[in-house]
Amino acid sequence: MSWKEDDALARRRWRGPMERYDLLEEGMIALAVVGLLTVFLATVLGSPRLEGVSFRSWSTNAPQDFVATALAELVGTSETATYGPPYNDGTGQLQALGPVSPQAIAGVWIPVNAPRDLVLEPLAAFAPFDPRLEKALADWNGAGPAEQRAWGDAAQKATVIIEGNAVTMQGGDVGPIRVLLGAMLTAARSGALDAQLVNAKGSFFSMDNTKALLFVADGNYLGQLASKYALQGSQWGVMNEIGSWPGQPWLWFYTLFYQIPPWSTVGTDIVVIATVTPIFALLFFLPFIPGLRSLPRLLGIYRLVWRPYYRKYGTARKDGP
Repeated sequence: MSWKEDDALARRRWRGPMERYDLLEEGMIALAVVGLLTVFLATVLGSPRLEGVSFRSWSTNAPQDFVATALAELVGTSETATYGPPYNDGTGQLQALGPVSPQAIAGVWIPVNAPRDLVLEPLAAFAPFDPRLEKALADWNGAGPAEQRAWGDAAQKATVIIEGNAVTMQGGDVGPIRVLLGAMLTAARSGALDAQLVNAKGSFFSMDNTKALLFVADGNYLGQLASKYALQGSQWGVMNEIGSWPGQPWLWFYTLFYQIPPWSTVGTDIVVIATVTPIFALLFFLPFIPGLRSLPRLLGIYRLVWRPYYRKYGTARKDGP
């Protein structure tokens, strides 16, 4: 069958017998079935209702992890600091499909300087109220890159001891880092850091929490909570949702590829996106593709759906274009 014949057949007017169809009744039945199914799935698969992770809860429940993450942000070794586009020029999370990297092509359009944006600038807002912190910031900012790097290397090798809000580091010369991390811990536990790390400076009502979310994601605390409640990507976490809801079922096809090899072993989003995009494009344009759009008619599955009609009327005669 040529594409012209197929197109004409798809456009032909129906000349067979017709039946009355109560759309309202069918809609109410569908609503009832979906409602019962939702209640069942929420009961069986619903996740526990938890409060969002804040700097206060993180620094209170896992202070060692918070301090270690703040140190990684300060010395520029965290995932955010080395991520790459769209945040900075790093290559730690740069993904490519062969020679093409859409991430690199898009470039840096949400600039994030981890030491400055996540540690030094928030602390600078608190420095006027703490002379020790003010001096520690001045010492850090006045030091050269080599001296800062030496302090950072010593701090990462040191044994960290936390007593209250005080941070002690046993090891080499860590310079002002001990005071800076102690101030970060104090600000986090007081709740002040949650507000200070919100983006869009000068906007009191900003809801952009990009930098704060990046900071939290760099630590281990959030990942440990996700694992505990089966919210990791490898646990179909993209389909789960905190609270008494079954999650986002329309994402099952996308997240499926993260669970099966070879996609699960590659571990890069771009490979999954490259797999799913043409499949969705095919499904989206299926009604416009001659030949493929005739598959439902050729396979005859519609006869199973409308079997009461065909029991009553039999096979309708074949109409011309």
